[in-house]
Amino acid sequence: MRAGKRWGAAVWVLAFLLLAGAMTGCQEDVTAPGECPALCPGGNSEVFEVTLNPIQGADSSYQPYFGTGQGNSLLASNGLPAAEARTVYRFVPRPDSVDVRDTLRAYTIDSVLLSFNLSARDTLTDGLKVFLYRLPPTVDENITFADVNPLLVEPNLIDSILVPDTLNAGRIQTVLTGDGIAKVATPVGSGEALAIGIGITAAQPTGIRLGSAAGGTGPSFITYVTVDVPDTATAIRKQQIVRSAGFNTFVVENSPTTDTTLLTVGGAPSSRSLLRFDLPQAIEDSGTIVRATLELTPSMPILGLPTDPALLTATAVLADLGAKSPITTDPTFIAGDTLPPGIAGVVSLDVTRLVQLWVSSSERPQSIFLTLLPEAASFMRAEFGSSRRPDVGVPRLIIDYQMPFPFERP
Repeated sequence: MRAGKRWGAAVWVLAFLLLAGAMTGCQEDVTAPGECPALCPGGNSEVFEVTLNPIQGADSSYQPYFGTGQGNSLLASNGLPAAEARTVYRFVPRPDSVDVRDTLRAYTIDSVLLSFNLSARDTLTDGLKVFLYRLPPTVDENITFADVNPLLVEPNLIDSILVPDTLNAGRIQTVLTGDGIAKVATPVGSGEALAIGIGITAAQPTGIRLGSAAGGTGPSFITYVTVDVPDTATAIRKQQIVRSAGFNTFVVENSPTTDTTLLTVGGAPSSRSLLRFDLPQAIEDSGTIVRATLELTPSMPILGLPTDPALLTATAVLADLGAKSPITTDPTFIAGDTLPPGIAGVVSLDVTRLVQLWVSSSERPQSIFLTLLPEAASFMRAEFGSSRRPDVGVPRLIIDYQMPFPFERP
């Protein structure tokens, strides 16, 4: 009996070991190849790289998107290599009377305040001085540098503003009293507007950006007046007549010409560039985008105002309609990086999210719109090589991607 029990126990132990072996036979050993190639993955995960150029001849520049004076800043400079510019403002006409106690009454001007918003300057340049000159009230969008510059002379000088070296941005202003008031006077009953031209000087060639009406940072023309009220034998003082700019722009001495063989962004009127790509079918079908980098080569060093960089953005296109292509407003699919003045080497942008969008949605155009911000409000204007200019450098889209992990078939 005892021998029979021992034999039965041995059979059960053997059966248990066989079952355990069957259950563990398909587990992968981290120090040895898998025992069941029919079920365990084979090979190693790899990251591949491919470099794409835009579709030949399908990368283009378009303008204008914002005209001169339509941006959020206006330009003025003296000898700056990027541009020789002057700012122009024309204020809404000042009325000849003010309403006091339901009656329009004449007034006497006590003083005038002219206030401007300094948006940006070269913070390394000292001795900045802003000069205000009287211009004809008829200035409009057709005015040119050749029209304005000869008028910025001593007889037309209204005043000058010395900007503290410590002020990098903010309000600058001047107050006119006494004989200075006549420099901004307008004939009674004429409805004439005050127009001003702005030039600058500094310790070295430089430029500034001034606020504009479009940006909500335009100038103020404030007249402080005294109104006589005969029936009370008193005078009402400190009445204010506030006028904003009804028109503003800036003029440039030598407007650059656009080379249609290059990709241009920035400038005024502003330009944008559209790049179209064609992903390999295998990546479209089953690739996983790890990283995507867009590389652009400037045709020459990019000029601008020192210490005042612009922002180069690459934006996903919703529908490819050329110059009128709608672009996304979702920041997830807008890539950007600062573009410092003077840069001459290759410019790179991380556009991983944009390319991932192409793979995830076959309906999205495989296109990128390039923009330089702020538009029509910066001294910077960039020209990059295109598919038509291999001598400069064709844009490159460098994509790192993975393909599905290979599994052995049973």
